[in-house]
Amino acid sequence: MSSSSRSRWWTTVRDREHGASLVEFTIVSTLLFMLVFGIVEFGLAFRDRLTVSNATQGAVRVGSALASSDESDFEVLRALEQSLSTLPNSGLGIVRHVDIYLANGSGNPSSGCPGSGCNRYAYQPGATPTCDWNPCPDPSAPSYGGSWLPDGRDDELPDLDVMGVRLTFAHDWITGGLVPLPNVRCDGSAGANCWADTAIMRVEPQVFGT
Repeated sequence: MSSSSRSRWWTTVRDREHGASLVEFTIVSTLLFMLVFGIVEFGLAFRDRLTVSNATQGAVRVGSALASSDESDFEVLRALEQSLSTLPNSGLGIVRHVDIYLANGSGNPSSGCPGSGCNRYAYQPGATPTCDWNPCPDPSAPSYGGSWLPDGRDDELPDLDVMGVRLTFAHDWITGGLVPLPNVRCDGSAGANCWADTAIMRVEPQVFGT
């Protein structure tokens, strides 16, 4: 084989190897980018869910301590507002509503929500001067989201009520479809799904009996 033929042969080999390397890099880089974006997506989703979980845990402790006080629902919602302030835009567009309810043995509302044992409050920042929820159970002019009124809660031993706080929220994936995950719309439309976090706790006794 002449030197010119060998040169052309090596050039052809190098070109083929270069083309194969480009194809391999394209495949690997695509998978790598999807992996990185997936980590970011799930990390942000976990952050939001952890924030919501901490919010519901703190709120139900407030509700348990206040039990049948007129300020019970109002202070539960205020506790939620403070915790949700760490979410993007203070949770606007993420948080949908919160249910404060009488829990049954499995931790669910005893009569469904909304229902006779459940109060539902929609998250609407700026809805009223005193809180970001509609209706607002401000003790000065309470407007409850159901019929489970604080003064009807059993805070006397031994039959203490169990309070549940369930916060329902949405989540949009930031990569806009690059990672093939459907947004959690939670907008009430047909087929829309929701995420929710629930915390339950027995109310603290205010009356100890005889």
